[in-house]
Amino acid sequence: MEKILNELEKFEKIILVGGGTGGHISPIIALHSMLIKKFSSQKFLWVGGKNSEEKKEANKANIPFAGIPILKLTTTRSSKILLYPFFLLKSIFSAYKILKSEQQNTPKIAIFSKGGPGALAIGLAGKILNIPVYIHESDTIPGRSNLQMAKISEKIFLGFESAKQFFSKYPCEVVGQILDPKIFEQNPNQQIFWKTSKKHILVICGSQGAKSVFEQISNSCQNIDAEWIVILGKLNADMRKNFENFDHIQVLNWLEKSEQNHIFSETDIAITRGSATTLAELDFFHIQKIIIPLPSAAKNHQFFNAKEYGSHGDVLLEQKNLSSLRKTIESFL
Repeated sequence: MEKILNELEKFEKIILVGGGTGGHISPIIALHSMLIKKFSSQKFLWVGGKNSEEKKEANKANIPFAGIPILKLTTTRSSKILLYPFFLLKSIFSAYKILKSEQQNTPKIAIFSKGGPGALAIGLAGKILNIPVYIHESDTIPGRSNLQMAKISEKIFLGFESAKQFFSKYPCEVVGQILDPKIFEQNPNQQIFWKTSKKHILVICGSQGAKSVFEQISNSCQNIDAEWIVILGKLNADMRKNFENFDHIQVLNWLEKSEQNHIFSETDIAITRGSATTLAELDFFHIQKIIIPLPSAAKNHQFFNAKEYGSHGDVLLEQKNLSSLRKTIESFL
């Protein structure tokens, strides 16, 4: 992380870009927190989709935000792809106006992007205005916007060594993942605790959740002799009823960063998706991981993230093989 901070130190203002999912949003919040702590005079503006998840999170973190129109594509096979060129031009024009105004007020400005919907438009607008663009690619398989933005970037920061092969023509450096400093800090006011000395199993499947994983746990794994904390994610609050009748299972909609240090430090096994950031956070605490990649993830990047960790002792369990989850858990107990 120091390499990113040192690279951005010379700028008076950073345009933050990243949205769509927690994998793009959380690192932006973490980076902002570290930059503002180290360079207190530095200013920030987060540019993303109007009425988007990143706008909500920017407001929560008190980061100034400017919205542009974006078209979110979950796949290039979508019929929306026909509208994409028109939306891209509209997004570039909107981003250009925002960046031009910022540049006039603060000439020493740079863009730092994590990718996601709208990122390419903002990067291209920055290129037109000769604003330096930096990107960070978390995954083993890069996203579409980062692959395109590599051509206009000053430098590309990578989470995995294996991602270098996709950026061999461009200046890139492996720096690992951008992790929120809160997970390294002990919180004296924690509200959530492990309650027993049994083995501790944490289920944390990211902002998109994992309904099929929760169903498998509630149907066949809930009587395993262990204590559980299940993080449902924002899309699966309706799954709470599946676990509420079990005393050894705590169910939460979300686990705040300020609560993660003491929970992670006492976790024995984590069942998780293949988010690069979450995997790195769990790995920092030396937690044994059962990784169930999200099959619909772009370019199947979660599978390849999981495969990377699987080569270092964790378990890659594909969703089609969820019936063996109980057996896999019991092998660690």
